[in-house]
Amino acid sequence: MRVFSAVATLVSVVSVAVHAAPLALDGGLIGDPLEIFIQSAGNTLTAALVGSSASSSGKTSSSSSRTSSSSSSTSSSSTSHSSTSQSSSSSSSSSSSAAPSPSSSPDNGSSNSSGGIPDGQGNNFNTPSGAVKFPWNYGNSDNVVPITPSSSNGGWAMSPNQQCMPNSWCPYACASGYYSAQWDPSATLYNGAGSMNGGLFADASGKLKKPFPERPFCVPGMMNAAIRNTLGQSVSACQTVYPGNEAMIIPTVAQAGGTAQLNIVPSSYWLGTSSQFYVNKAGSTAEQCIWGTSAEPVGNWGPYIFGGGQGKDGNTYISVQYNPLYGQAGFSKDGLYSVKIQCTAGNCNFPAGGQCQCSQGVCSVDNGCTVTLPAGAKAEFVIY
Repeated sequence: MRVFSAVATLVSVVSVAVHAAPLALDGGLIGDPLEIFIQSAGNTLTAALVGSSASSSGKTSSSSSRTSSSSSSTSSSSTSHSSTSQSSSSSSSSSSSAAPSPSSSPDNGSSNSSGGIPDGQGNNFNTPSGAVKFPWNYGNSDNVVPITPSSSNGGWAMSPNQQCMPNSWCPYACASGYYSAQWDPSATLYNGAGSMNGGLFADASGKLKKPFPERPFCVPGMMNAAIRNTLGQSVSACQTVYPGNEAMIIPTVAQAGGTAQLNIVPSSYWLGTSSQFYVNKAGSTAEQCIWGTSAEPVGNWGPYIFGGGQGKDGNTYISVQYNPLYGQAGFSKDGLYSVKIQCTAGNCNFPAGGQCQCSQGVCSVDNGCTVTLPAGAKAEFVIY
């Protein structure tokens, strides 16, 4: 994905890739071709999602040509909404690539907000022979969340058939609204060496190292976007692991009639990348945060994709789009819930037309829309 800044131009929106890495909000290229063009015209901010078509297998296919903002002739303006103007309410390739050990980190020890790595906290998670044990248990004070701990990954934010092995990087997941503040300090390429090196480093002896000892394991995100679920069933949003193997395995579950904070990362996050969520059908739980197939509309085959992150300009950009694979696979749109972004605090800048919503596979802006949240603004993805 790439992000471009431009003035008074809006590019054409094309079909969105099904499996795409998080957005780069600094103009960088991040491998897979979901792109966001952020435009500025005076005090008006507009944004449009741009991507390439996805193959029927669910893999991302690169576009043979790119649309630059300078080649577009269509102009667009956005609409500012204040909160008072709104109505109510599988497996993937291994992410454990070998890498140099961080230069300094504390020994395994007691856990605190920015302290040592715990020793398992008495968990009985699956740890295959030769693998490195997951350091945390449920309910820990570091806001770390175990992922499928009975599978081979044993709690790490890796695909269920993967393991944290010595001399590799091992990502972990954080609670809803929090992001991992640990990754390979030498990883500077979005789609190259180090792009899978998130979390902690296990040295040759299997001893875990914390690459940024002064940082907590999990840090609150922007805390300005949440899911509001008005349905009578729960809905799960599955965040991709990045840096990591990009599997959509980190769950945020909005219970029936409830809300759930989304992890929208700040511009200081790894290389300026953003958060991406594949959103499942009504009745879904954390168990559906897995790789889907053309026969199973879960994970990357779920009906919607949410995204968000803070740009270098200080604004936060959040988006919703219909997942084209859901329709291409022939999954029924009948009875599928709708989604709209609704401002709940401050002034939110909406696309031309003053709304951002998707219903029955059709969005208010072709193939998805983006809302800008300046400082102090908050919004919800309302599922109804």
